[in-house]
Formats: sequence, structure tokens, C-alpha cells
Amino acid sequence: MAGDDHPSEVPRPIDRREFLKRGVGTLAAVGATAGAAWWLYDPTGKAGLSQPRPETLRNYFAAVDYPVDAPRLSIARGRPDNIDRMVRAALGGLAGETGMRRFVSRGDTVLVKPNIGFERAPRYGANTHPDVVRSIVRMCFEAGAEQVIVTDNPIEAPESCFARSGIRQAALEEGARVRVPAQVHFRPIAIRPPLPDGTPHRPDPAKHEALGTWPIFWEPLRRADKVIGVPVIKDHNLCHASMGMKNWYGLLGGRRNQFHQAIHNIISDLGFMMRPTLMIADGTRVMMRNGPTGGRLDDVRPMNTVIASVDQLACDAWCYENLLGRDPAALRYLELAEQKFGETETGARTYARARRFGTRDWTAYQRQGKIVETNV
Repeated sequence: MAGDDHPSEVPRPIDRREFLKRGVGTLAAVGATAGAAWWLYDPTGKAGLSQPRPETLRNYFAAVDYPVDAPRLSIARGRPDNIDRMVRAALGGLAGETGMRRFVSRGDTVLVKPNIGFERAPRYGANTHPDVVRSIVRMCFEAGAEQVIVTDNPIEAPESCFARSGIRQAALEEGARVRVPAQVHFRPIAIRPPLPDGTPHRPDPAKHEALGTWPIFWEPLRRADKVIGVPVIKDHNLCHASMGMKNWYGLLGGRRNQFHQAIHNIISDLGFMMRPTLMIADGTRVMMRNGPTGGRLDDVRPMNTVIASVDQLACDAWCYENLLGRDPAALRYLELAEQKFGETETGARTYARARRFGTRDWTAYQRQGKIVETNV
């Protein structure tokens, strides 16, 4: 054909013997492939791999000498230009002059877990205020901590979130180590103890459980003697509020976005999973709507409040009512958390066994004289 570099070739016809030879070869190849596929078939996808035994999280409150009759919630209000005084006053309400030394011992490694989920400047209220983190890190070192680690597993690009939030700079300036998450930092964690026969506990949807064994940001937790949760208080379009228990979402690895369909189950499971040393909630400026990302200054209301607590459930309930102006009795994950680890049915036995406090009725603490409020 004109323009071709090579003339067209007309294929020659094959005879019957050649046809049979080619057919037998093809069948042999297919059979070999099928045999190999059968031999290599692994219905679990884990053949030949030694699966690591799931780790378990320690109780980071267990070593704290905290009297049962001591305050459970401490609220400090002050000026926006002196966040350090608010943080110190809130902690002082729990521990008096002992302050952070009540919770952090000399030589401890302390993990400080703020919310650094989004690439937003501090004024938008999407992340924990960097000056709250700064003050906590400083107080940990004053108490004798050997090392303080500040970390989170953000929704958006970690490096950008750490920088834009101002938390990276504040933490480094106070001598903390900032840990940006990497895949190697995650390990399977057994959220609940195994069954009596040793088999893993599978989540029971009937009990509103979402987590059984799941990859968790293990490396900083493994190193930590104490864990301080430092959430920002803000609106959330799925679960109504992002506060203390929701802040532990930043410890999850894997495909954590799948939990959005059962968000109240997962948040209450996270509260069950984590037994922190201390909660210090940032209510300095509160995102009242369009959370969790925000992005508009008119979504944010200055509250100039810091809350310290040994009861993450009561802390969330207080913040939901007094900062966001909503009814904690209507927030589903608070109800579920109380069912899972609260002091309702088992009462003092829960505290004795698990060394934790847990009630969503913060007014009970008020009636018992276990809430301290301070203006600085």
C-alpha cells in the first residue's frame, strides 16, 4: 500500500495438526496458571505473614495520687492576652499549690495531645490555641518531666497543620519534641480486653461498639508515662460538638473516615479506649457553627475560658452546655460513653477497678462541691 514502510503480509492458513498443537499448549498454560492460583489462594490475605499481637493502651491515670474527694472540674476565666494565667488557675483549682506536680512526676515522658486537625490560623478556632499548648508544655517541664511530646494525626497535611496552627513553634520554643505521624508509628491496638478464651473482642453493634482492634498512633503512646488531652471546643457538623473525647480521633490510623456513619459509637469508644492523666480544654475562643473546619471569624466567639478535669466525660458535658450552649442530655455520644465506662451502674467499683471518673451529669459534681471556678 502506498506510504507503508513494509508491504502487508497475508497470514498463511494453518492445518489441523498445527491447530491441535496450539490448543493443547494453551490448555496447558491455563491449567498451570489455575493450579498456581489455587495453590497461592489465601482467603484472609495474610498467608506467610506473622501478624503482630495487638498492643493494649495503659491507664495513664492509674499512677496519679488523686483523692476521691478532690475537685473533678476546674474552670478559669480571664483575659485573652494572658492564657498562661488561665491554664495555671484551672490546674490550680484541681491540685492547689501542687499544680502540675500532682499529675507529672520527675523523669516522666508526657504526651500532650492537642487538636491540630486543620490548616487554620489560631484565630479561627479550628485547632487548640498554641498558647494553651505552650503553657502546658512549660508546666510539665517545671514539674520535672524529662521529655514532652506534642503530636496529632491531622485530617489535612500534617506539616502544614502543625505550622499554620502555631503549635509547632510554640511547642519547640518550650523545649518539647514535635512528632509528625508516619505509617511506621501505627500499631494494631486491642481496644477491649480479649474474651476469656483469649480470642479478640469483636465490636458488638447492639452495644454501639465500633472499635475492636484498630491501628492507633502507637509510637508516642508507647513512650509516654502520662497523657494530657488538650482539645479545642467547637461545633461539629456530624456529631454536634468536637471536644475532649472527639480529640482522641487524632490517634486513629487506617480508614478512619468510615466511622463517620457511626460517629457517636466511635467517639464513645474513644473515651472508653483512652484513660488520660488529665484533660485541659481550650475554650478561649469557641467555634459556634460551621465546625469542625470553620474558616470565618464570625463563626467564632471569644469565651476566654480554660477547663481542667480528671473526668473527660463530665468535662465534655460542661463544655457542651456552658460554652456551646446546648443540652448535654441530648448528645448521644455522652450517653453512650456513660454506659461504656461511667460511674452509673457500677459506681465506686468502676473507679476502683479502672481508676477513672466518668459521669455526664456535671451538676452532680457541683452539688458535691467538686467544681472550682476562678477569675484571673
